[in-house]
Amino acid sequence: MRRKHSSLLFLVIASLILAAVIILRGHTSGVPKLHIAKLEKKKQRPHSDTISVCLFYHAADYFVYQGSVIGFQHDIFKQMEKDFGRPVEITIEADPEKMFLTALSNQYDIVSFDFDKSNYVPFYIDVSEPVAYTYPVIIMRKKDPAYDSLPHIVNTSAKYYNDLDFSSLKDPSSWKIQHNPDLAIEDLMDMLVDKQIDYAVCNYNVAITLMPFYTQLTIGPRVGKNFPRTWILNQHNTQLNDSINRWLSDFKETNKYQSICEKYLSPHSYVISRSFGKRRASTSQYDAVLKKASSRYGFDWRLISAIIYQESQFIPDLMGFGGSYGIMQMMPVTCERYGITDSSTVEEQIWAGAKYLSFLCNIFRNKVDTADLYYFVAGAYNSGPGHILDAMALCEKYGDDPTKWTTTAEYLIKKSHKEYYRDEVVKCGYYPGKHTVNYVGQVMTRYNGFTLTKE
Repeated sequence: MRRKHSSLLFLVIASLILAAVIILRGHTSGVPKLHIAKLEKKKQRPHSDTISVCLFYHAADYFVYQGSVIGFQHDIFKQMEKDFGRPVEITIEADPEKMFLTALSNQYDIVSFDFDKSNYVPFYIDVSEPVAYTYPVIIMRKKDPAYDSLPHIVNTSAKYYNDLDFSSLKDPSSWKIQHNPDLAIEDLMDMLVDKQIDYAVCNYNVAITLMPFYTQLTIGPRVGKNFPRTWILNQHNTQLNDSINRWLSDFKETNKYQSICEKYLSPHSYVISRSFGKRRASTSQYDAVLKKASSRYGFDWRLISAIIYQESQFIPDLMGFGGSYGIMQMMPVTCERYGITDSSTVEEQIWAGAKYLSFLCNIFRNKVDTADLYYFVAGAYNSGPGHILDAMALCEKYGDDPTKWTTTAEYLIKKSHKEYYRDEVVKCGYYPGKHTVNYVGQVMTRYNGFTLTKE
């Protein structure tokens, strides 16, 4: 009898434990089991003075204007960089599926992506204080008789999650939702212009940013409540997360935050109304030759465009320190190697620069992580390949990963210290690498912006 009672008690306790685990884990129906298994084996990210951010791309948060990257969340992160006294490294992702998995991975310190976080209890994610608030609106063509025809099909883009409320509209029951899991909001806007669909929905902050691109469209009625835009914070960074939340709470009370909101989230925004023109506007008057030259030598034309902007802002006859010349600002020895003189045309300078960038790509292509190749190339363009190879050698000697730019950059900076530039693996001696690391950051920020906004 005692054994029977013990077995019964064991079953009751086991059932209670199982129920508690299910409750604590929350709703996971939207996450594949394979990824849940991976998430349960979270690893501590290596310590870094850099705050790493993964930002989901859309026009309100991150875009290129006159060669500079700006945007609502971009500017907030740059203010965070100043206030924290730590570099904020922004990675941009445009694929919503990849972004969703990244949000659950603890790969970054901050992940900025709007999706329904209510189904994921703290066992899976830590959510920040609200960064801002927004609400869903309908986008439609101007003066279109389709508004009076039934039914009304409202199209939502990939990972759009906010609850829609049509109760304030005429004949609410006639409004139906069509989900488009593989389309971005810009795709839906294009379909609206082409009259393939009649309605789309997006958040107000995105809508006012996109309107200058689509003069045939207009923002229609509001169809939902305010909801917070929050970040997902790395669960391993308890102290940093507390600091981020305190900073957000304080920062939102400042005039600086208000000015950023007015700059990007106001329908009367000077930046939004004057900055854009065509959505896929060119980077310069030289885009045609940039595309042709980079295609010949096998790399993305937007890389050379980002480097030219950094070097000369497309000023063709610029003379720089140390004798660097022209739109590519190549040094005299490099100019001589590639046949460039002060009488060379801009097109000739671009072709020579493209050939040199191809040479640098070939040096690093099989030595570094594919995703980081252009970081190494940009660094070598600024410092010369020898100093980058030295930093990689130091990186390997001290047990770090020389295929990653972030770790190599640390040793490039250290090359200004005697114990490193006199190391036996160093071939090119002393180098003040901090300037090059900053240069790479600026070039690659611009390049990443170009890849999302220029075709």
